[in-house]
Amino acid sequence: MPRCLLVSNRLPVAFDSKRNEFTPSAGGLASAIRGLDAVKVGFAFEWLGIVTDDLAPESIAELRALPPGQIPCHPIIVPKRTYDDYYNLYCNNVLWPLFHYERSMVRHNQDGWRAYCEVNALVAEAIASYASEGDVVWVHDFQLLLVPGLVKERRPLLSVGFFLHIPFPSSEIFRELPQRKEILQSLLRCDQIGFHDLSYLNHFRSSVQRILGELPAEEVNWGVYPISIDVDHFTSLARSEETLHFIEKYKANKKQMRWILGVDRLDYIKGLLLKLSAYKAFLKKFPAEHEKVQLVQVVIPSRIDVPEYKGLKAKIEQLVSSINGEFGSPAWTPVQYLYHSVSDPELSALYQLSEVLHVGSRRDGMNLVSLEYVVSQDARDPGVVLLSEFAGAHSTLSYAMSINPWNIHDTATRLLEALHHPEVKRRGEMEAMRDFLRGYTSSDWARMILRELKVPPPESSRIQLLPPNGHFPWMDKLKNKRVLFFCDLDGTLAPITLYPKDVRLQERTVELIQSISKKDKCEFVIVSGRDKEFLEEQFIDNDMDLPLAACHGAYSYSPTEQRWKNLIPNDSTRWKDKVLEILTLYTRRTPESFIEDKGHAITWHYRNSPREFAEFLASKLFFELEESLANQPVQVNRGKKVIEVKSMHANKGYFVQNWLQAKEMRPDVVVAIGDDTTDEDMFAALQGRGDVEPYCIKVGKEKSQAPFFIKDQASVNLFLENFLRSMGP
Repeated sequence: MPRCLLVSNRLPVAFDSKRNEFTPSAGGLASAIRGLDAVKVGFAFEWLGIVTDDLAPESIAELRALPPGQIPCHPIIVPKRTYDDYYNLYCNNVLWPLFHYERSMVRHNQDGWRAYCEVNALVAEAIASYASEGDVVWVHDFQLLLVPGLVKERRPLLSVGFFLHIPFPSSEIFRELPQRKEILQSLLRCDQIGFHDLSYLNHFRSSVQRILGELPAEEVNWGVYPISIDVDHFTSLARSEETLHFIEKYKANKKQMRWILGVDRLDYIKGLLLKLSAYKAFLKKFPAEHEKVQLVQVVIPSRIDVPEYKGLKAKIEQLVSSINGEFGSPAWTPVQYLYHSVSDPELSALYQLSEVLHVGSRRDGMNLVSLEYVVSQDARDPGVVLLSEFAGAHSTLSYAMSINPWNIHDTATRLLEALHHPEVKRRGEMEAMRDFLRGYTSSDWARMILRELKVPPPESSRIQLLPPNGHFPWMDKLKNKRVLFFCDLDGTLAPITLYPKDVRLQERTVELIQSISKKDKCEFVIVSGRDKEFLEEQFIDNDMDLPLAACHGAYSYSPTEQRWKNLIPNDSTRWKDKVLEILTLYTRRTPESFIEDKGHAITWHYRNSPREFAEFLASKLFFELEESLANQPVQVNRGKKVIEVKSMHANKGYFVQNWLQAKEMRPDVVVAIGDDTTDEDMFAALQGRGDVEPYCIKVGKEKSQAPFFIKDQASVNLFLENFLRSMGP
């Protein structure tokens, strides 16, 4: 069975210094993973997580030798001082509040960022050292955002997935992060990225477009996979003797009181002050409910040494005291406030005895408490989930009562509705949600994700860089074969220059192209984004008798017919006026930028412009063009210091397909070589064909669908020399 290496900030166990033993960790990830069935998922799990060097050496040795539970644990040792800076100064003071829209709580700190980079690098080194060929690496959550990119640098052939357990904020929020580019570029090295909710994925996508001005290559698989729970565990727990003991104990105290339950960690994102304010408004608005209802609020201690959390705790307790003082009586305490953790059986009892679960999160990645509540209910007389629309679970629980926690008075009214929701409806709605969760457990969640994180094939069939001798192994098969060669111009055959009009082929490159094209069984076709006039000047006027494709294949030139043919004559270019209007505005704002009209494509060049300013405007322009032209038959591409809008039909992929279709005699081998995003269309069109042997080659280090790479344009001539030699005399 292949291995899946789970990687997280913490192991699924924690060292209890009082008991001198390891105990299960709290938290959504540990809870979900604990219920995984390796057989159902198809992977043997092992867990890599961080421990600090202040943990006794014998405890670390024990952890390595005797992995608790079903998942073997492998500690990554980090210096305590470094860990504290990484976790407190960056994870908790920057990423956590920013991703939860709590911008006023963000505290930027350069020491925190340095520690974050250091810890992520230590984790990546540990993964790279420990992982074997064929392993899948599954990285979890915001504490390790840089790990995917760092792992790929060290072990590019490992399959790496990433799952974010908290919300991904809107691009308007995320772009405030100073290290936004480093984080996005790391995540885009993943083979697969998962989110709880579609809105989180859309925010991520928007951030990539706005900040990087591009979308990830097609091999990056991103999707929505809401986390689930171990349903069997919570169902069994609800019937356990320990839970029944707590139920009987609490029933005696509860009497005829209707309970509204809240279970939240002490955190500003949980909306505890909003919840208490809504309950206070409920008591004011509906006095008939007095002495019939009680809010049982469990607050799990968290970060108790942080001033903001101390202040939050004080405000909560002040509001609880205010509500109890204003509305309470000798026989009734409106709020029963518990500031401590509760055991699993005790929590299950509270779930079953409460008529309403109130989740009032300001933002929440998922909120598994609401799922646990559902599967713990008595089917004969279930409760109601009152759920914030800003929790990820809102998209999972179809019959939860939705609230906007900021709307205090509406939430008060919804509380009354939940308390008096008809029993027949409660049964049907709760059963529907419970049925869904029975069929979608934590194992199903993991299986959905991991089935798309395929084990990569051997290196020989995946990615190959041109060897120093300039000879790919497959070139040995070219002799006596019919070969069709599609080749890009700028950045491939010729170096990119400051001004596109100055691009010229080197003398040696011209000699090689002419020698290859004169081979009896070889046809050499130039497929460029340049316009017809430029290609005529470069090739036809210099007596290079070659087939040419201009404007990404919108026009083709045949040496035998000695004329250009428009391959998309009926294509509408009414979109050009709008594009030119937008590009003109950006050109006026960006020094040294200019527009190039190619007929079926328009390109904005900013290679010579002030770098940072131009990159910033290019990102804005890319997003604006995508939005403005969403319903137009065009494609917006961002290349090397250019942004181009072109007709959907001006496509190198369409061109090579049409060229092959028009051939009376099929070639045995097709070689395609290019350096830019538009060449990916050509690679995609060829990779899927079964009637020819395709060899697609990417020039440069960017991600590509091509399995073969030449490191830079300067090395292309070396490849062409060896290609010519491989064809034989």
